[in-house]
Amino acid sequence: QRAGTGITRHMKVNGCALTLLAGAAALQVGVPPALSSSHRRVPAALMQQQSVSQPSEVEPLAAAAGETNVVGAEVEQTNERFTPITLQSLDTWAEKFPRLQDKLADIKMSSLIFPFKASPYLVEELIDWEMEGDISTDPFYRLIFPTMDMLEPSARATLEEACATKEPLTIKAAVEEIREELNPHPAGQKALNAPKKAELTGVQHKYSETVLFFASAAQTCHAYCTYCFRWAQFIGDSDLRFAQKDAGSLFDYLAEHEEVSDILFTGGDPMIMKTRVFKQYFEPFKDPTFLPHVKNLRIGTRALTFWPQRFTTDADADELLALLREVKEVGGRHIAVMSHLGHVRELSTDKVRHAIHRLKQEAGVIIRSQSPVMRGINDDAKVWADKWREEVRLGIVPYYMFMARDTGAQAFFDVPLVRAQQLYADAIRNTSGLCRTARGPSMSCTPGKVEVVGTQEVMGVPAFVLRFLQCRDEKWIGKVFFAKYDPKAVWFDDLEPLDGMELPWEYTGLPRPCIDEACQIEYLMSQENA
Repeated sequence: QRAGTGITRHMKVNGCALTLLAGAAALQVGVPPALSSSHRRVPAALMQQQSVSQPSEVEPLAAAAGETNVVGAEVEQTNERFTPITLQSLDTWAEKFPRLQDKLADIKMSSLIFPFKASPYLVEELIDWEMEGDISTDPFYRLIFPTMDMLEPSARATLEEACATKEPLTIKAAVEEIREELNPHPAGQKALNAPKKAELTGVQHKYSETVLFFASAAQTCHAYCTYCFRWAQFIGDSDLRFAQKDAGSLFDYLAEHEEVSDILFTGGDPMIMKTRVFKQYFEPFKDPTFLPHVKNLRIGTRALTFWPQRFTTDADADELLALLREVKEVGGRHIAVMSHLGHVRELSTDKVRHAIHRLKQEAGVIIRSQSPVMRGINDDAKVWADKWREEVRLGIVPYYMFMARDTGAQAFFDVPLVRAQQLYADAIRNTSGLCRTARGPSMSCTPGKVEVVGTQEVMGVPAFVLRFLQCRDEKWIGKVFFAKYDPKAVWFDDLEPLDGMELPWEYTGLPRPCIDEACQIEYLMSQENA
């Protein structure tokens, strides 16, 4: 049955058949994992806030041979075992952080729809538990703790009514109905991106030069973002999940497609895998003659935010860094860590700075940062400008600002296109040229990556100026096109063509044959002269 296993298991955890609203005690099952030994009421990130905007006296540069590693040199090298915060242990964590206590029922009911897992590192070091006002407005609280406010009113009513019945089958049906309405696979991920081969259950090939690979063991994360556009990977529904254990069929596919230069290992989060598992996908690339047309290996991860210890004190961290360096130096491949970094506070702890240093200096990888702009988390030009400046100082390359995808809780987090573009422009003009590698705001939609370049009058009509940064049809890459100005538009599908024009896509997501923006301008001119 669709999503049956995941929902049933979740309902047992929540007790939603359940005395869901009868109190926290009725919702907890099992013995919670031990809490992390370290705890600071005020997060380390905020204690070091001044170091973000102003260069520190000690720059995080590579230490020469025999010198002390200045980044993280004072970090206590404790081998902490990662233990996630789950629904089973949430009540115990609420005892440690009392401001969670009156949020428990809301978190637990909403997590019937949205997957929940939190990281002890983030909870202890990034959330400002001493802030004034509602703790749910802290950007890092909002990042990981779901709320019923993430649902549209009708969906919220449906779930509350179902839970009031205390009937598991009624609740299960309501959850399935709501999830289906949340567009679990946006931008044609299932219909258009997946190769038509039965054995390739974890491969997407949207753009000719890049293949996405979803290793089975990577289809979870150290924590789940509340706005995750791949939330369907984590709800226990095999019909919605991309995942593949077998590396051989991936390599066979790549051998047949010599146009592929890049592999993006994604998820979930590949850095959740133990190095011995990760090796089966990466180790073959130590041989320069193995799939020589594959030049770039990308790793999509949020481990720097959720568990930077993955690169420092985890038991197999040294082995991981050695593997990455060997693939780079022996195999001759470029390795890019595509790090999801959405807020300057993420870059402020000693632990993350030490992790960044090790990745750069010991593994020899390039770290690129990308993040969506999300209301209540980072919809502030100063946050982005500070983030990009600090990233450059630490040796990270600013890469993308994305828009909230049309899935999950988009309506709760979305920022209008016009505001996002202004936010991007305000941030970028307050940084040096070294930060201006960041592109955006960009929508990863069905036909491709569409950048909102700005707004402009076109023949007297206010319009969005848009450009394809990437496209299913390569002829459109770099091409400019126009859409009606709409201050409320938040996504590609909200856009309408200027009068007498057509937007460059069909319902399948493939562009129309006309590839030159001049044809659209010429049409307007012909109408004006008619």
